[in-house]
Amino acid sequence: MYSYVQARNLEKKAVVAVVLLAAWQLGSQFFPSYVLPGVVELLTATQTVIVDPQFGTYQSNILDTFQRLLAGFVISVVVGTVVGTAMGLRKEAEAFLRAWIVIGLSVPSIAVAFALIIALGISEWVPVLTVVIVGVPFVILNMWEGTQELDPEITEMADFFGATRLQRYRDILLPQVLQYLFPSMYWGLVVSWKVLFIAEVFGAGSGVGYMVNYWFQQQRVDLLLGWIVIPVILIIVGQEGLRAAEHRLMRWR
Repeated sequence: MYSYVQARNLEKKAVVAVVLLAAWQLGSQFFPSYVLPGVVELLTATQTVIVDPQFGTYQSNILDTFQRLLAGFVISVVVGTVVGTAMGLRKEAEAFLRAWIVIGLSVPSIAVAFALIIALGISEWVPVLTVVIVGVPFVILNMWEGTQELDPEITEMADFFGATRLQRYRDILLPQVLQYLFPSMYWGLVVSWKVLFIAEVFGAGSGVGYMVNYWFQQQRVDLLLGWIVIPVILIIVGQEGLRAAEHRLMRWR
């Protein structure tokens, strides 16, 4: 664990976080609190939306958001990994899917959300499908580029020693693919969160994005930001957790 902390320079990141909070507090002195609340006011607003009885839906909305995020993220990673790896290993798959990946990367996430709202209405599926449609091309691209960098000499050596297909996948392909899968996962998590938030603002009846949209309409910037603080912290913790898992699993390198 200590080696991971050293590798990630977490002490320096903590210093950066303190500096950013200080800059936030300084900037808040030049604006009214309803435009840019200070750090203390922001923490008070966060506490209010969590514990105040009139905001009793906080836990359920957070749970709705992260259930959708987990579902969309897992589907994106699984589909993106399979398709991206196939594109890297099979030229015919690359030729057939390359144009579709470019199109998928080019379509704005908000356009995807609006199209799904028109097709499905306000439903649980809109945020999840938005994350999947936007996230899958991102993961595919990373896995496709990574698979193209696989060492062909290791495959040739496996052929020479008569390795079975299972041994090739388990002992040759999987260890090499993991080094590209983890970056796809921890950046894909951030992308999925941003996409999900947009989808919830416009196409969900619950969740963090829905509540942020509600307080935006009420023109309460402090409570709007209060809804975002905890989810952002959880996303950062989740990303660092994935990086820690990568550090542990890839120590053989």
